[in-house]
Amino acid sequence: MTTRYDIAALKTRLVGIRTEENPALVKQKSRDFFWYSPVLKRQLDHVVADIVISPVSETEVVQVLAACHELGIPVTPRGTGTGNYGQAMPLSGGVLLDLSGFNKVKEIAAGRYVAEPG
Repeated sequence: MTTRYDIAALKTRLVGIRTEENPALVKQKSRDFFWYSPVLKRQLDHVVADIVISPVSETEVVQVLAACHELGIPVTPRGTGTGNYGQAMPLSGGVLLDLSGFNKVKEIAAGRYVAEPG
């Protein structure tokens, strides 16, 4: 796969943050259940990120977003990838920001709770 983005430069700015470039795993993480729709299947079947980045703290998320901004690399944030119909797919490649590790409840109050995005 040929990328339009400087992924090597991005990785040098993110030493210590988990990344994944195995094409099969990147493709798997890049997809939701878009294929339920025959129209979307044709339109989105080729869509895939260039790299998956899995931060484990808010500080790392900020570091990833800052580096991507500086390098002009698009970011698609995803939780556990349970969406349907192409709602969170990396249409322009770039980074798939895997937030599935952010899965804690942060606050519980009367009639509401605050949870992390994963």
